[in-house]
Amino acid sequence: MWMHAAIRPLVLAMVICGLTMTTITSCSNDDSPVAPVPTTPETLLGEWCTSVNQGDVDEDAHENDVTDMLLSFNENGVIIQRVYAGNKTESVSKWERFRRHGIYSVDNATHTISMKNISLTPATAVYSFDGDQLVLTFDDEENHGEKLSMTLHRPSKLEKELYAIYDNSIEADDYIGKWFGVNEFNGLYTYVMNEFTGNSKLKTIRYSVYENKCTRTETTWDFRQIKVAEGEYDEPTLEFYGPDDDSKSTLYWWRIEDDNLVLGMWEYEDMFSVFHPITQADIDLMAELDRMSESNN
Repeated sequence: MWMHAAIRPLVLAMVICGLTMTTITSCSNDDSPVAPVPTTPETLLGEWCTSVNQGDVDEDAHENDVTDMLLSFNENGVIIQRVYAGNKTESVSKWERFRRHGIYSVDNATHTISMKNISLTPATAVYSFDGDQLVLTFDDEENHGEKLSMTLHRPSKLEKELYAIYDNSIEADDYIGKWFGVNEFNGLYTYVMNEFTGNSKLKTIRYSVYENKCTRTETTWDFRQIKVAEGEYDEPTLEFYGPDDDSKSTLYWWRIEDDNLVLGMWEYEDMFSVFHPITQADIDLMAELDRMSESNN
């Protein structure tokens, strides 16, 4: 898809212009250790957006080609990036969109933001404010010593409504990325990290913790995306193939709700799992669980 091949030019244009499926119904529990999140200026938190007419920066683009980007800086250190691209004269059904989430951290002393697992390149930027606008300044990797800047503003009500239309109308692979979920039943804690990659692989790391004993398992699955437009299902669907026997498969519907990934088995109406975008606290917890499982072996 265009996102993987062209996301660098798209974002650069903006700069220039300015599966172990356990049923999980809770994504956190009070007993889990939580790592401190570096203090982030309140003025940075929340949503920021920018837009570029591709025809203004790319002589090969149509004058009505436009790319919009929405960035969300959350309090838990998660950053969500949404990109929408298309021609203003064409139906939204012909547009493309891209959604990824990652982790960010802020160095208040240097006004630097470091971002992981999203498509802003380079992944470190100096931030500043110009009135009510956010300015991100990057090193130009192609021209040593040069700087590039991107100016973003708070999305208006109309822009938010437009982005919602894009999200609801354009099918994409929003499940890509690392997701984390926690469940507790009768003293048994289950922690699951699912990592979906763009090459149709799912890596699942599962920790089962009871008292001071931790068991870790890791499984890799192949899967394929089945879009609603293909006519087989009325919700976006993923078909997972057994890690030991690819002739067997299981179908899950999926959706993004409140930035969480919800997976449900088509075969069992009430069986679903909820995962939140992985945070630095989750990564630190996994490191501790890895140490526990190693000590138990």
